[in-house]
Amino acid sequence: MREGVRRWLPLGVGLWLLPVALPLGVAALRIHASASGWGYVVGLWIVTLGLLSLRWRRRRGLTRAGLGLLLLVAASRLVASEGEHLRLVRLPEGTPHWANRLVSERDGTLFAAHALVLTRSLPRSDSGEFLAAMETAFDRLDGAGGVSTPAVSTYLGMQSPAGFDAVVIPARGKAAPEVAVVFLHGYAGNFAVYCWQMAQAAWAIDALTVCPSVGPSGAWGTANGARTLDATLDWVASQGIRRVYLGGLSNGGLGASLLVNDVAHPRIALSGLVLISGASSKAPIPRVPTLVVQGRHDTMMPTRDMRTYVASAGRVASYVEVDSGHFAFLDRRDECERAIATWLVRQEKLAGR
Repeated sequence: MREGVRRWLPLGVGLWLLPVALPLGVAALRIHASASGWGYVVGLWIVTLGLLSLRWRRRRGLTRAGLGLLLLVAASRLVASEGEHLRLVRLPEGTPHWANRLVSERDGTLFAAHALVLTRSLPRSDSGEFLAAMETAFDRLDGAGGVSTPAVSTYLGMQSPAGFDAVVIPARGKAAPEVAVVFLHGYAGNFAVYCWQMAQAAWAIDALTVCPSVGPSGAWGTANGARTLDATLDWVASQGIRRVYLGGLSNGGLGASLLVNDVAHPRIALSGLVLISGASSKAPIPRVPTLVVQGRHDTMMPTRDMRTYVASAGRVASYVEVDSGHFAFLDRRDECERAIATWLVRQEKLAGR
């Protein structure tokens, strides 16, 4: 009996892995996977082929080779250095979690994006150029040398006000900037690619960009969201920052619109609010200059609601509408970044800085 189990168990495991390995291979082709992504896929294929070999006792070297490749890829990612222009820190202690290095953000995010489009989980009006725009965004991010992603810790349930990941992108023009943009992520969690895009606009005023993590749902309007923002401001103040622009994308914009009037830190002044594809109808009128960037065909955060928010905010609000859906920040990147950068520069000039 025991001998029979030992003989057929590898075959059973191989049969279980087969429907996983084949779709992952197809997905790797579709998303133009990274080198490490292909390493994981090929390693899994080799393991599966070794386990499916009927004469497994003679072919176990194949299985071991596959496992060795998987371990080699994981180890190479763990020892990879942080990018010069983008790093991931664990707040408040400031040290990154090793798990965030295991996979490429590009591979996981593009895999999920393709799955959402194939299953028609996204409205067509919002996702027309979504995939191509996301691939282009990752091409730009890959050039920055970033290797870590907060998504791993997020989906392992490791984000809380007591310990959370933040993507940090230094100012380009100053070694010790006095201003920062704190950017709140949307639904599905924090991703370095969106933070990197926000930083392109923030560089117009030589600002540090910090993007904290609150969890998969982007629930910034909750008590945990508010506490995470407070902890982020504490860390930002410890870096010598004296002024902050608060921003948010989608659910992050919704949360930022709710929290903006509660931002009160003894060492930091709030200079403005930037909302991209998201704001709450229950939000108070902001007491600081506010920029709203919105896709004209957005059905996930309806454009009419955003227009209503801008109208209620009155003279403090500026509004930019682009020809896109909910993912305007991706597929109308140049327009959005230019609008945000121009507005930030104007606010700094109006304040006499």
